[in-house]
Amino acid sequence: MAFISSYVYSLDTKKRILVPNKYREELGDTFYVTRSLDKCLTMYTEAEWEKFLLGLNELPNTTSAMAKEYFMSIAQKCTPDGSGRILLNDKLIGHAKLTKDVVFVGTINTINIWSEELWEEREANRDLDEIRALLLSKGL
Repeated sequence: MAFISSYVYSLDTKKRILVPNKYREELGDTFYVTRSLDKCLTMYTEAEWEKFLLGLNELPNTTSAMAKEYFMSIAQKCTPDGSGRILLNDKLIGHAKLTKDVVFVGTINTINIWSEELWEEREANRDLDEIRALLLSKGL
């Protein structure tokens, strides 16, 4: 399984968003959304969420409370409705500055959800030299 590609959908007035059909199959009936360290949201399958939680629990006690609070305080368990939509809470919407158009971006094991404006800004400012150096350092 690998989440690839990107899709643009609209957040409706009831704060619902249609999850792309190409992703829904892989996500399963239940999945999780929380904020990212960037101004976007990250969507996890149940298996990836469990890995993420295990990783949070392995953090040193000096920093684990901050990290756990940051991610868990606004995390949301999602089950799409019959039309494949999920309802996002206000805190998630606010963190990612979601308004109307939303971009779902596959990132292999997870999916990021960006406001279209912030995604376009990120794309415009992407440092290809930095990416090239990272890939070369890994032999890719």
